[in-house]
Parts: sequence; C-alpha cells; structure tokens
Amino acid sequence: MGKESVEIIGYCGGMFLLASLVKEDVEERKVSVRKILVFAVFAGIYVILVEQLAWQDIGRRLWPGMSLLLLAFCTKESIGYGDGAAVLVLGLWTGAWFVLKTVAVAFILAGFYGGICIFRRKTEPMPFVPFLLLGMEVILFEI
Repeated sequence: MGKESVEIIGYCGGMFLLASLVKEDVEERKVSVRKILVFAVFAGIYVILVEQLAWQDIGRRLWPGMSLLLLAFCTKESIGYGDGAAVLVLGLWTGAWFVLKTVAVAFILAGFYGGICIFRRKTEPMPFVPFLLLGMEVILFEI
C-alpha cells in the first residue's frame, strides 16, 4: 500500500470521527466517550498495523490533543474535554501537523461565528466539533 493510500485512510478515519460527533455536540453540547474510545481503538490499530509507527511517533501525534485537554482543564472547560479528546484521537488518525492546522482553522472559523453571535446577542455555549470538521475539510481542500 502506497503512502498516499495510507494517508487517505487516516483522513477518512478522522473525518468519520468528527462527522459522527457533530450532531450530539450541536444538540447536547457534549460528545460520546464511547464513540471516542471506539475510534481511538481503531486509530491505534491503524497506526500500529498500517502505518507501523514507533511509540515515539505515536506520542508526537497525541500532543496537540493533550494540549487541548490541558487547556480545557485550565479554562474550566471553556473548551470542553470532549473537544480535547476528539483532537487527541484525530491526531492518531492524521498526525500532529495536520491536526494543528485543522485546530487553527477551526479556531478562526469559531471566532468568526462567535463574532456573529455577539452581534446577534446570542450567549449560549458554542459547539466546537463542527468547526473542527469544517477546519479539516478546509485543510483537505488545500492538499
């Protein structure tokens, strides 16, 4: 299997992860731990058997999500633990640099949407997974 084919599998896994979490994040403002764990198991199998990564490489893929989980802790969940967990598993599927670009685009898009919400005087919490999914799509169009 070629490198491009392997990357496409990872992008599809990450996209499917985020797409499966969007509805509940929008409706309930939380994500399913069970879904995240299932995707984490499949991502682990993927990186070990398909990509054949060493433990150090797997650790590098996890640091953006771990950073977001730390941010969730430090901000008392201004950004939720579920968002951090989703980014953690997304990193397994796609790699650290791809996730960093995705999160950066997601923050920019969420910022624009937040500005619109402020203008319209909406004050309810904003789901972040939809912006992650949209950010990933933007980055994939770049490739």
